[in-house]
Amino acid sequence: MAAMARCVGVRARRPGALTAPLHRRRHRRASPMITTPRATTLTEEAAAAGATLRLLREVTAETEVKRSRFVARAAPVTSPEEAMDFVRARSDPAASHNCFAYRIGTEYRFSDDGEPGGTAGRPMLSALEGSGFDGVCVLVTRYYGGTQLGAGGLVRAYGGAASAVLDDALSDDAHSKVSFPTVTCTAIVPDASHVDAVYRCLARFDAVKEDEEYSDDGSVYVELRVERSKTDELGTALADLTQGKVAFRVLDD
Repeated sequence: MAAMARCVGVRARRPGALTAPLHRRRHRRASPMITTPRATTLTEEAAAAGATLRLLREVTAETEVKRSRFVARAAPVTSPEEAMDFVRARSDPAASHNCFAYRIGTEYRFSDDGEPGGTAGRPMLSALEGSGFDGVCVLVTRYYGGTQLGAGGLVRAYGGAASAVLDDALSDDAHSKVSFPTVTCTAIVPDASHVDAVYRCLARFDAVKEDEEYSDDGSVYVELRVERSKTDELGTALADLTQGKVAFRVLDD
């Protein structure tokens, strides 16, 4: 009965309907005027190397503010279409509001879904940006508890709900991982007898082989991807290993 009482006054809505204006534009930092709890961030070293956090699976967290329940869900997404599919699939048409924010590279989008402008989607986006996650959509579903929270209270409630679910993701290695930017490189090994040693060297730097070609003159062309921050050390290691005979080049730095 208590759960039903908290939902009194909730307006009905078509499943998947989004009634609030949607905001979509190129990514930029959130306004410093909005402050929300921030999820744990990347280490300074990782951030300096351009690393981001990747969510591995959907995570859910629930908070309560003055009898209003806020159910937050975060999911990994690779495109705006996938993000909106997640929002439609997880939104509850019986809830008071289904607000969301996503960030995919330089693109983002958010919605207040009927809450006063700037009190839901924007603080959720701010929490998402502060967390270090990329390729993530956060949906916060509110079940009204009978007490108005005011603009400041809504900002704290929605931002806090988004931060709570992102904190949960960060607390478990099964839910998130650090992802570093990579570049494509080539290595021309003049003598095929060195190939096995070269591949062992690549493995030490977590490099991934993408292509390999053997030439009639006995040389081997290798195309690989490696973290951008490791290219200098890898080039030096290959040169030391083969007495400078390997021609190593970064293609898309």
